[in-house]
Formats: sequence, structure tokens, C-alpha cells
Amino acid sequence: MRRITLLRIASDPIARVCSGVSPIVIPADSVESAPARYLGGGQLVNIPDLEQVINGAATRVDITVSGVTGPILADFISEAPSLKGAAVHVGFAYQDDNWQIVEVEWVAQLRCDAPRVDSNDAQNGRTRSITISIGSDFTDRSKAPIAFFTDADQRRRSPTDKFFDHISQYNTGTSRRFAPSDA
Repeated sequence: MRRITLLRIASDPIARVCSGVSPIVIPADSVESAPARYLGGGQLVNIPDLEQVINGAATRVDITVSGVTGPILADFISEAPSLKGAAVHVGFAYQDDNWQIVEVEWVAQLRCDAPRVDSNDAQNGRTRSITISIGSDFTDRSKAPIAFFTDADQRRRSPTDKFFDHISQYNTGTSRRFAPSDA
């Protein structure tokens, strides 16, 4: 059986690309409500291996399409705003010996983050590529700011909270037993 990688980006309009050489039609399933045509990108499309989420680690993948012409690049730049936050499905289509699709398996549902355009001036001419960064719903979250346990910081968050009233009495070498006070 032959395996073709599928990439579906729910932008406006929906972008459908496969790693095959020619276009293929995928039957309706849980992702596609009707039969859909995926354009063949062949070796131009680079979709790296996806990692399984283990212990809550968020995954990020960069998908690159190289050898982009000027008109396609202009279309991409005009459509780029609709890519931010778009749902991305990655899957595989399996073909039998007669090149007929026998199974479609969707392996990941991600979100599109930041598309970018790269240009490389090589000796043989200019090569343009489009890279779309996709990740899970948790990859765009930032780390929480550093928290300080001072009375002023707590009063900024909650003006009537008196939990940190006596925090200034403690320093690095001080320890406090958490039990009712003897005083």
C-alpha cells in the first residue's frame, strides 16, 4: 500500500494539499463533509513527523512548501491573515496497487499560528518558500509572569485581601510553622 500525507487548513477558502504528485479526491468522512480534491505538492511539500503528546507537552510543526512562484507568493500573502488560528488536520490516504484510495486516516488536529515567507538567493537563482507553523491548542500560551508574595502585589490583585499583611516580617532565613499561633 502507498501512503500519501494529507494537509487540510480550514482557512477561507479551505487549503488542501497532499504529498502526492498529482491531485487526488478524498471521499467524505469525519473531516470532509463531501468528497474533496487535494492538490499534489510532491517533493515540494515537507511535512515532518508528528510527535505524540506525552505528559502534556505541546507539539509544534513547521510545514514548508518550497519552489513558490511570484503569483502564488502574492496570493499567499493576501490570504495569510485567514490562516492565523485556522484548524489544521493532518492525515494519511492509503492507496492499493491500482492507485485507488482504500483508507483515509486523520492523525492530528492542530491550529495554524504564524505563516512566513523565506527567500534564498542561490547561485542558480532565487528560491522562495512558504512555511506555516502549526501547533496544538497549548503552544501559543505564554508562561505566567513571576509572582511576588508581597502585601502590595496581593492588594493590587485583590484590594481587600489581608492574607499577606505580615509577610514583611519574614525573610530568607525565617521559617513559619503552619499551625495556630501561640500568641
